[in-house]
Amino acid sequence: MKSSLRAAALLALSLSAPLGASAEEGMWTFNRFPTAHYEKSTGAQLDAKRLDHLRASSIRVSAGGSASFVSPDGLVLTNHHVASDCIEQVSTPKADYIKRGFAAMSRDKELVCPGLELHGLTRITDVTAQVRKATEGLDDAKAGEARRAEIARLEKACQTSEAVHCEVVKLYNGGVWDLYEYKRYTDVRLVWAPELGIAFFGGDPDNFMFPRYD
Repeated sequence: MKSSLRAAALLALSLSAPLGASAEEGMWTFNRFPTAHYEKSTGAQLDAKRLDHLRASSIRVSAGGSASFVSPDGLVLTNHHVASDCIEQVSTPKADYIKRGFAAMSRDKELVCPGLELHGLTRITDVTAQVRKATEGLDDAKAGEARRAEIARLEKACQTSEAVHCEVVKLYNGGVWDLYEYKRYTDVRLVWAPELGIAFFGGDPDNFMFPRYD
């Protein structure tokens, strides 16, 4: 069964990208966030439940880029340039949505984004011990082969259906290996997008410094 998502191509990501959450010191993964330091330095509470909520809200876009769930009905928010391929594909000679923008006034007016997939991060598992054990006592060449084989085994075991995508991620120059499990969404639809002139006002400096305006 295909899963449906509704994508609004506008503004910025209201949440973090799949691989990290923001902290004062830099980027942190959801499962290794320095909660104690954060609470001490800011006075704000951020428990595991809230971090899980943020992690579950993060989306990776197959065309490249990140996005976020912003409603319980599956509405997704992303940058205009991340959705530009979809916007171009659903445009016609009579309706250039890149130039004039698009708005679906009802759900039956939403446009299907051909071939686009969104991956929602559902789980992170530390598999460092398994990857290291596979290479114990081996020289560099054989260790590389054994590591790739173990990673392939872990990813295959994780992918229990076509609705699941799994990927082993190397972190800290190989100091940590995490298994990221994603839910695949293959029915992605365009809900709203501003015209290019508004989305890219300010160019890349504004896009990266103030993405919520782009």
